[in-house]
Amino acid sequence: MARISRRPIKEEILQKVFALFFEIVGKKTNLRDFKSVISEILSPVERIMIAKRVAIVYLLLKGIDQRSISNVLKVSNATVSKFAVLMEKSTGVVPSFNKILTNDKILDFLDQMFDALFPPGTYGTNWKAAWERRKRISLKKTYGM
Repeated sequence: MARISRRPIKEEILQKVFALFFEIVGKKTNLRDFKSVISEILSPVERIMIAKRVAIVYLLLKGIDQRSISNVLKVSNATVSKFAVLMEKSTGVVPSFNKILTNDKILDFLDQMFDALFPPGTYGTNWKAAWERRKRISLKKTYGM
């Protein structure tokens, strides 16, 4: 857990700090710039912690089982449950992820449609590729990634 000072910052200064943080991190147009800024600001442990938290919220919204999430991301069941409770009252994170989930649902539908049209075992289908596609779809349904 990250340690912060016991001495509180004034609210107006805290607002300015958050605005500065958004200017530095939030307004990046490509992934390379974002990664370079984040890698200079955050330690490796902090980057992993934040990435896991984002992944937990994403997988919970996809409807993946909490135990599967904790096994895949190597976090405790309590951590996943905490974010499940926090998401019920969320006004910022959940709407942002719903846009991403809409695109993912379309891609998943197309993947399943392609699998239904060209299943393993039909004439003219590459069996190895078809079985790998079916396995990937199954893992995506189970673990969300």
